[in-house]
Amino acid sequence: MAINAAKAVLKPGKTALFICDVQERFSKAIFQFDKMVSNSSKLVDALKILKIPMLVTEQNPKALGKIVSQLDVTGAKGPFAKTQFSMYTPEVQQELSTLCCGEPPESIILIGIEAHVCVENTAIDLKKNGFEVHTVADCCSSRTVEDMTLALERMKQFGCQITTSENVIFKLMVDAKHSEFKTIQNLIKKPSDFIHSTPKSKI
Repeated sequence: MAINAAKAVLKPGKTALFICDVQERFSKAIFQFDKMVSNSSKLVDALKILKIPMLVTEQNPKALGKIVSQLDVTGAKGPFAKTQFSMYTPEVQQELSTLCCGEPPESIILIGIEAHVCVENTAIDLKKNGFEVHTVADCCSSRTVEDMTLALERMKQFGCQITTSENVIFKLMVDAKHSEFKTIQNLIKKPSDFIHSTPKSKI
């Protein structure tokens, strides 16, 4: 099968970050939640430096709480409350149309929980509507490792780029001559903690 390498590119000015439902109530239920949040925080901080627009949702926040304080989403669009199992709500669609300097992005970097529910359904909706999706494996999780792993496999099968936080950061920097290279380099000195081991308890 021919591979279109252009789909793997992330262009500054044409890329946005979607942060899906990384909420307080999930902290004791989601598999390797602390590692996922630590990796996500590094990615968010780096993409803020690189001026990548961000959009945040919360699943039923009255029941599941607000986005965790470890993620500095200052300046992001949202958080948008939702009950459907996809970020692609009418409210989000409206924001998406102008998210990159008045225009829609070409590519969406997608992180959050749960990988097999809201993350996967968001990826499906975005792909159906013409966006390239880069799902960040070290910044996604589910309650079980099986659900997380199979969700990433399915997303790859229907055309998502399955990537890592560090890969995303370097794709957007493009060149070591980038004005923020030294700042970003300090953020990524410690490699991501990859998500593995025994799942946590149920919600």
